[in-house]
Amino acid sequence: MVEKDKTRLTVYFPPSTKEDLKDMAEQTGLSQTQLVVIATHSLIENYKMEGNAIFKNLIMKPK
Repeated sequence: MVEKDKTRLTVYFPPSTKEDLKDMAEQTGLSQTQLVVIATHSLIENYKMEGNAIFKNLIMKPK
């Protein structure tokens, strides 16, 4: 997961999401950056395995 060459990406979150991320960081002992990197790696790997299907639950309206 660690690579020598890194690039920076600025990401904007709604205040409530940022607060949730901050709380999670405090509870886990990981930094907010580490959590975002872990989540991004997980998203990419899931996308490689499942394709667009991973977004189904996000875009489907609940009945």
